[in-house]
Amino acid sequence: MKRKSSIARKKVKKKKLLFKDPKILNFYTKFKSIIYKNIKDKSFALAVSGGSDSLCLAYFTKVYASEFGNKIHVLIVDHNLREESYQEALKVKAMLGKRKILSKILSWKGKVPTSNIQKKARDIRYTMLSNYCLKNKVKYLITAHHGDDQIENFFIRLLRGSGLTGLSSMPVKAKYNNNLKIIRPFLSLEKKDLKYVTLNYFKTYIKDPTNTMKNFYALG
Repeated sequence: MKRKSSIARKKVKKKKLLFKDPKILNFYTKFKSIIYKNIKDKSFALAVSGGSDSLCLAYFTKVYASEFGNKIHVLIVDHNLREESYQEALKVKAMLGKRKILSKILSWKGKVPTSNIQKKARDIRYTMLSNYCLKNKVKYLITAHHGDDQIENFFIRLLRGSGLTGLSSMPVKAKYNNNLKIIRPFLSLEKKDLKYVTLNYFKTYIKDPTNTMKNFYALG
C-alpha cells in the first residue's frame, strides 16, 4: 500500500509558482479574470510597441497562454513614420525574443501621413491589426489601455465638448467590426503598476518618441 501511495505522489506534478512577487500576482489575477471571462482558451492578438504598458501585456499573455493553451499572435506595428521605425521594430522583436515570446512585424506600405499624424497613425494601426486578424481568423484583439488612459480620455473628450454619450468610459469589451472584438484587461490598473511589472521582468522598456503606439482615442 505504501508503495502505491508513493507512486501516486510521483505522478502528481507540483504546480509551478508563476509569480514570487505578490504584487505582480495580484495584477495578473485581475488580468486573468477578464481574459478568461471574455476569451477563455481561444486565440487572440496583441500589439507591442516596446513601451512599459504593452510589454507587461506581452508578459501576462505569455503566462496566460501557458496556463490555458491559447494561440497568441504578438504583433509589432511599424507605422513607417520615420526612417528608423523598422529598426526600432526589430529592437522590440529582439526584446521579446530574449523572453521566448515570438512576434511578427507588420509594416505599413501605404502613404505616410504628414498631417494629423496621431489620428492617421491610429487608423493605420487598427487597419493593419484588423486585417491581420481577419486573415488569420483571430476574433479578439487585446490592448494595454489602463486606468490612467481612461481618465485622460475622459478629460480630452470633456474639453472637446462631448455630450454625455461621448464622455462614457472605455468599456472592457468593445466591438471593432463584425469580425473583431477589442478586450482591455488593464482598465482597473494604473500605468505605474504595468511599469512595475515590466521592469521586474524585462528590466527595461522603450519610450516611443512619436507617442503614436497607444495614446489615441480609444475605440468604443
